[in-house]
Amino acid sequence: MLSVDSIIVLAQSPSKLSTFQKFKLPLTFEYDGGDKNDGLKIRLNRSYGRFEAITLVIYYRTNYINETDPNNLGGSYGKGLRFFQPTFTDLRKRKQIWSAGMPESNRYWFPCYDSPDDFRTTEFTATVDKKLTAISNGVLVGTKDNADGTRSFHWKMETPYANHQTSFVIGEYVDLKQNFNGIEIHNFSYPDEVEAVKASTVRLTDMIKFFSVKTGTAFPYPNYTQVFVQEFPWGGGHNMNTSTLSDNMVDDYGTHHDFIYLWDWVEGNDLAAQWFGNMLTPKSWGHSWLNKSFAAYFSALYNEYKNGFEEFQTYTRGTIDLPTINGDWNAGIRRPIVTNLFDDTNTMLNDNYAISRGPQVLHMLRKHIGEANWWKAINLYLKTNAYKSVETRDFQQAVEQTTGENMDWFFDQWIYKIGLPVFEVSKKYDAAKKQLSITLKQTQTIDTITAYPKVLYFKGKMDIAIDNQLKQVWIENKAENVFTFSVATEPKLINVDYGNTWIKEIKFEKTTDELIYQMLNDKDITGRNVALSQLAGTVSTETTSPPEKQKIIVAFQDLASSTIFWRLRQSALVQIRRNQKPFDARTIEILKGIISKESSWFKSTAIGVLGFSNDAQYAEIYQLALKDKSDRVIFNAATALAKTKKPGTFKILEKLKDKPSWKNQSLMHALRAMQILNDTNAVSIALNALKDNPPKPRWTLANGAWDYRVVAAETLVTFGKGNLGFPTVLERFKKSLQENDVNDIFNNVMLTAILADPRGQEVFDVVKIKFKDDTNAMTAVNQYEEQFREAIKK
Repeated sequence: MLSVDSIIVLAQSPSKLSTFQKFKLPLTFEYDGGDKNDGLKIRLNRSYGRFEAITLVIYYRTNYINETDPNNLGGSYGKGLRFFQPTFTDLRKRKQIWSAGMPESNRYWFPCYDSPDDFRTTEFTATVDKKLTAISNGVLVGTKDNADGTRSFHWKMETPYANHQTSFVIGEYVDLKQNFNGIEIHNFSYPDEVEAVKASTVRLTDMIKFFSVKTGTAFPYPNYTQVFVQEFPWGGGHNMNTSTLSDNMVDDYGTHHDFIYLWDWVEGNDLAAQWFGNMLTPKSWGHSWLNKSFAAYFSALYNEYKNGFEEFQTYTRGTIDLPTINGDWNAGIRRPIVTNLFDDTNTMLNDNYAISRGPQVLHMLRKHIGEANWWKAINLYLKTNAYKSVETRDFQQAVEQTTGENMDWFFDQWIYKIGLPVFEVSKKYDAAKKQLSITLKQTQTIDTITAYPKVLYFKGKMDIAIDNQLKQVWIENKAENVFTFSVATEPKLINVDYGNTWIKEIKFEKTTDELIYQMLNDKDITGRNVALSQLAGTVSTETTSPPEKQKIIVAFQDLASSTIFWRLRQSALVQIRRNQKPFDARTIEILKGIISKESSWFKSTAIGVLGFSNDAQYAEIYQLALKDKSDRVIFNAATALAKTKKPGTFKILEKLKDKPSWKNQSLMHALRAMQILNDTNAVSIALNALKDNPPKPRWTLANGAWDYRVVAAETLVTFGKGNLGFPTVLERFKKSLQENDVNDIFNNVMLTAILADPRGQEVFDVVKIKFKDDTNAMTAVNQYEEQFREAIKK
C-alpha cells in the first residue's frame, strides 16, 4: 500500500530566485493497485503563472506485501518491492530488497507518472545496515558511515529517463569491477559467490564492444551495473544503466560453459536494452517491440557472432523462436506486433510476439535489405533518435532513408497486421525443355478469432536453392506463384526458403530418398534440420516398411558420424535411440567415438543413448565419465551406470553425492541414478537431503535448495517412503504460515503434493481457507491438490 501523508509546495518567482514560499497541503492518499485511486490529484493553494517554477515535495511511505506468484515459484516480480530474509524453511534466503518497475509497478512504492514517454532525472538515497549495500540508477555520488551503525548511499542519474526504469537493490554484495574503454562496469556479487560471478560475466566487456561497434554508438552511459538477486523471474530486467538479473544465472566456470548459449542471451538481452529501451525508449507500450524485440534480436546477434551462425540458426531461431511463433498462432494466440488494442500492458512486453515474433521480423528485414543496409539503418536509427521517445515509424524512416525503398508494405504486413502464411509447394521437371517449375500456393485460413487487421496474402523476397545453387524470387501477394528455372538435369535437392527466413508454415512432399539426400547434403543447416524432422516422423510411423525404416536409420548413423554441427548430430542420436532396438555394432561404435572425442551436451547425449543398452560391459566408460568437468556428462553417466545394475554401483553413487558441485548438482545426479538403481539404501540419503542435513558444507555455498529437495522427495516416493518425509515438510509448512512467506508456503505445498502422504490433505485444507479470496493463488492450490490426489490413487 502506498500512502501519501502531505505535500510541500516550494514556489519560486523567476525575478526572485532566492525566495521560496512554502505551503503544506494536507492530503490523505492511498494506492493499492485498483482503478479507484489510480492517480494523485493535487489542489494547489492558489493559481500560478505560466513562468512560475514550482517544486513539489511529496512525503510518502509504503508498507510492502511480499507478492510471490504461487504459480511461478522460480521467481515473480511482485508489486513494487520484494523483501527477503532467512526463514525457517529456507535458511539460505538472503537478506535483500529489490524493486521491479516494468511496466507500471513503481507506482506501488513511490508517487510517479508511470508512462514511458515522460522522462525525468532521479536521485536516490538509502540508509541501511552497514553490512548491506544499496544500488540504484546513475552514479554513486557518495557513501556515509553513520554513528548508529548504518551506512547511507547517494545515487544520482542526470540523464532523463522513463519512470519504469527506476530501480534499486539492497543486500550483502561485493562489487566486482570491469572496464571497457573508460566505461565502469559493476557486477554486484554475493560475498560467497565471487568466483562464480566472475565466471558468469566473463563475456560482458566483449558484449559491450560488439554492440558499440555494430550499432555505431558507444555505450550510452558512463557506467553499467549488473546486480544478481533471488526469486527474480527467469532471466533479468533492464533498468536505467543497470540490470537486475536472476541469481540463477550465476554458475561456476564448468556449469556456465555448458549453458553459455543461454546466459549469453539473458545477459546480452538486458545489455542491448540499454540502447534499445533506454537510449531509445518506446513512446507508448503499443510500440514496446522497439525495446523487447530489438533487445532480444541483438542478443541473438551476439550469439551468432560468438557461438556461430549454425548455433544462431538451430538453437535461437530453430529451437526457440520459430516453433513458438507457429505454436501460438495455431493455438489462437494472435495480435499485431504494434497495436493499441490490448488489455494488459504486460502482454505487450512479455508475450511471445514481443520476445519471439518481433525478433524474427527483424531477421526477415535484415535479409530483405541486405547486411550492409541493415547495419547502416540501425546506425542511422540510433543516431537520429538518441535519448528520445520513439515510435515504429521512426525506425521505418531510418530503413527507408538507408535503402531508398518504400517499406510500407513490409511494416503493414508484418508489424501492424496479423497472419501466418502457409505455403503448399509442388515441383515439376520437364526433361525435354530442361525446365524446373516450382509452384507456391498460399493456403492459409484468414483469422476469424480477433478484430485485428489481417493479411490476406503475403509478399516478399524468398531464396530457393536448387542443388545448393541459390535463386532469389519475389512472392506476389496472391494465391499462387509459379517460378520456372533452367536446369540441365532433374535436381536432387530443392530447398524453398533457404535459411528458413520467413515466418511461415510450409508443406512440401518429398520422398524418403529426397529427404535423406537433403539431410546429408544441404548447405543450409536449417534445410537439413527440416529433412531430419520429416524423416523422424516417417521412421516412427507404423505403416513405414522395415526396409525403409532401416534406410532412414542408416542415414541417421551417417549424419551422427559426420562433421556437421553438433546439434544436428545430437538430434540424429536421439532418433537412433528411439528407433533402433537393440543397437547394432555401428551405432555402438559411433556412440563410443563421440564419447571419446566430444564434450558437454553432445558427449552427454551419447552417454545417455548408450545407457539405454543397459549393458554392463560399458560400465567403465560411465565410471570414467563421472570424472568429467561437465555436470551434464556426469548426470547421464550416473544414470547410465545405474541402468547396468552392476554390483558396487550404489557405492559409486554414494561417493558421487559428496563430490563438490555447483548448486548441489552431484547430490541430485546421485539421487536420480539411485532411483533407477532401485537400491533402498537411497532412502536415508534422500531423507537427509529433504531435511536439509547434508554432510558436506559445499552444498550450502549457493542457492538451489529447492531443486535437491524436490529430487529428494521424488526419490522417497520411488521407494514408497513419502510418508517418512512428510513430517519435515509439515513442520516447515506451519512455520511458513507463521512467517507468512508465500514462496515458502507454496514450496511446501508442492512438496506435499509430491510426497503424496494422505496426511497432506491437512495442508490443502489450510491453504484453501487462507487464499480463498485470491484467484491466482487458488489456481496453484487446485493444481497441486489435483496432483496430490492423483498420486495417492497410485
